[in-house]
Amino acid sequence: MPWDDGDARVLGRRVRRLREDRAMSQEALARRAGCSKNHVQLIEAAGRAAEAPPRGARPINLRLSTLYGLADALGVQPWELVRDPGTDA
Repeated sequence: MPWDDGDARVLGRRVRRLREDRAMSQEALARRAGCSKNHVQLIEAAGRAAEAPPRGARPINLRLSTLYGLADALGVQPWELVRDPGTDA
């Protein structure tokens, strides 16, 4: 299953919700996850994006190490950040 804008929106929304639930700043999350504050901002911005991205817009490019770092910093499993809650997959 390829990564698409819908997946990026799910990830961005979950990262932001979990970060805010933990009263954590973007900077603190980035430091704990081993990525830049800018990367956290881009991930969360994808979660706020409109359903149809602007023409020519590029989806975020997320490394597995970043996904695992975010999950660890937020105290969840990596699949919890990207799994569609409406499926059993």
